[in-house]
Amino acid sequence: MENRTYKILLDGEWSLEDLMNFSRIYFQNYSFLYCLEHKAIGIAPTRMESVLKNYELRHGLSYVNIYDIFRTHIPKEDKPQINSMQYASPGWLDLVLNPDVAVQFAKVMGVFISGAGSVVGVAEVYKKLYRIYADLSATRKKLGLTTFKLQAQEALAAQKLNSELAKGLGFESLADLDAHTKDVEESSKLLMAHYRRMQKMAKFVKDGKASFPESGS
Repeated sequence: MENRTYKILLDGEWSLEDLMNFSRIYFQNYSFLYCLEHKAIGIAPTRMESVLKNYELRHGLSYVNIYDIFRTHIPKEDKPQINSMQYASPGWLDLVLNPDVAVQFAKVMGVFISGAGSVVGVAEVYKKLYRIYADLSATRKKLGLTTFKLQAQEALAAQKLNSELAKGLGFESLADLDAHTKDVEESSKLLMAHYRRMQKMAKFVKDGKASFPESGS
């Protein structure tokens, strides 16, 4: 029988709030990879198309909502379920899920924490993108044009930053993402939403509360 479990290692002191936040953030990161990272995981490209079709995120759909959309595109058998859990020091959380996605998450978390994927620090890349879109938002508000886009030079700068951010996140399917969004801003904001969730999960690792073996169970 195929092994469909993955064991997350736990340590340190956990509150109930920690456990709730960890579960939510882990599923969000897992669902992002499941739906959009088909190069590294081998999930059909049509899944990305299905998720992103008809969703122009800059026109009102928030980046919290996109994770609800991801959820609807994950089959029941691949949605993480608790198989067993032991709270001790050390302990574990054994999940039934798609193990390829879980192992890929472990790998990209290693890339994210080490900073090995990006020449420029990933946090600095995020800050530069954030400033570009904060300025764009201010310009839209000033002009009263919600559809006002980045100018050519700004769009080129954002695209280069997207590439650096994707590297820092260990995300290998940026070209495919761009092909489906057809908009540098949408690609940026999807990557930025993923960065924020990776950052939250990385805190559990840095605090010594969780680790993600790259070899699976």
